[in-house]
Amino acid sequence: MFVVVLFNMSNIGFFYHTAFVLENEAVLQKWLKTVVGAEKKELLQVEYNFVDEKEITKLNKTHLGHNYPTDVLTFDYSGGNQVHAEIFVCEQVVKSNAAELNEPFLKELHRVVLHGLLHLLGYNDKTSEEQKNIRSLEDKYLKEL
Repeated sequence: MFVVVLFNMSNIGFFYHTAFVLENEAVLQKWLKTVVGAEKKELLQVEYNFVDEKEITKLNKTHLGHNYPTDVLTFDYSGGNQVHAEIFVCEQVVKSNAAELNEPFLKELHRVVLHGLLHLLGYNDKTSEEQKNIRSLEDKYLKEL
């Protein structure tokens, strides 16, 4: 395994543990910060880690008891109104989901990145009503990207 870390002084960081690398980091950072501001939260730090299926499955099993890969896992260290977290994204699962949903890969990737952030901002997706609400927010913010 190799790790590529592209570091800048932003409080939203992207860390790559696979060959996948985002092409539009600065645009995504600005957009995600706008979402946090619109939701009236203070952004401390959010680290997005891009990992392979083996790693996301391991994390999913260890922390949630699910022995399968998933597209995104969010680990929330926030307190009060301040957002601080690690988000793990599996680009392979996102690609598979995009194909299954007949969506462009980048649109699905942006949705997943945003979905993880929305969890940090207090939105859940356990019930059908919560799922409808978070999907509506995803659609709203994706239009702003």
